[in-house]
Amino acid sequence: MSHRVADFRSDTVTLPTQRMLEAMVAAPVGDDVFRDDPTVQRLERRFADLFGKEAALFVPSGTMANQAAAAAHVVPGEEVVVESSAHVFLYEGGGLARVAGAHVRTLEGENGRIPLGALQRAIRPVSEHMPRTGLICLEQTHLFSGGAILPLDYLQAVRELALHYGVPVHLDGARIFNAMAETGIDPAVYGATCDSVMVSLSKGLSCPVGSVLMGDGAFVERARRVRKWLGGAMRQAGHLAACGLVALEETVPMIKEDNARCRRLGGSVLGLEGVRMAQSNVDTNVLFLEVTHPELDAPMIEAALRDRGVLCLALGERLLRFVTHRMVDDEDVERAGRALQELLDANPPGVPAAPPSPESPESTDPEGARS
Repeated sequence: MSHRVADFRSDTVTLPTQRMLEAMVAAPVGDDVFRDDPTVQRLERRFADLFGKEAALFVPSGTMANQAAAAAHVVPGEEVVVESSAHVFLYEGGGLARVAGAHVRTLEGENGRIPLGALQRAIRPVSEHMPRTGLICLEQTHLFSGGAILPLDYLQAVRELALHYGVPVHLDGARIFNAMAETGIDPAVYGATCDSVMVSLSKGLSCPVGSVLMGDGAFVERARRVRKWLGGAMRQAGHLAACGLVALEETVPMIKEDNARCRRLGGSVLGLEGVRMAQSNVDTNVLFLEVTHPELDAPMIEAALRDRGVLCLALGERLLRFVTHRMVDDEDVERAGRALQELLDANPPGVPAAPPSPESPESTDPEGARS
């Protein structure tokens, strides 16, 4: 067996490219807390311009970006409306309550989309007895729907509704470049659908650390203060920010290949007895499989695939997750599909059992920690 490991656990396992390492060494730096790191400033300006926003803030992680955004938008005690399986709600340590002091209202959605009628009804009337609706959060792409792309017309409709009621919108765009690779929509068009947007650099873009939070100037100044509360103000951060500048030229163009490989992986498991796709489509680079085999569960399959040199994530008893990225190639995709087929062929189901319900997303964090 090959000694190479095909790691589909997450796109967070990506390593910086040689160009990124070289840029880290060569980057002109200063003290970003004193706001005199030229490389950080260049990164922030580049992303703000790209997404059509006034300003941007470089932060260590996507979780910090989302939590800083919420705390910058809401007054403690106000309500944040989110889709029930949103990362910002499920997998960020309760930060909306602890950092922003927010009351959280969850609404059931489909592929990350909260029905507009339900969203409108969720916006609170003015009343001293109720929390004020202070923020709507959306996620592009939507992780727990298998990297589903929220359509532009939906985002625009939410924005129009939010403007009518005077409620800001934050877009968790951790994997928004995966969406843009498929839709061809300009970043500034996505930026116009929200008051603030976050982009992760450390997933498909392959940077070692960091995310960028964007919005208007006053919002970014408030978020900068929250970043300080959370210990996210860094000194010679330009050595890290340099990777983000390289990513725009080097790794962003590769993301379409990541999405295509995920679709090929999804196609390779169609018809296998014992697993089935747990999502309606493979839009981008995330694939969830439901284990329907009556004698095998997700942790057993995860362990067996690991023995075959293929890494994925078991999320509870019945869900497996595969994520494609720059560090898995076509051969790895074929290897993963072949390993899964060999495993299931070697363990044919007995009398088929009724397919179990998919695990609740609360069963585990599919990101590890978003960083």
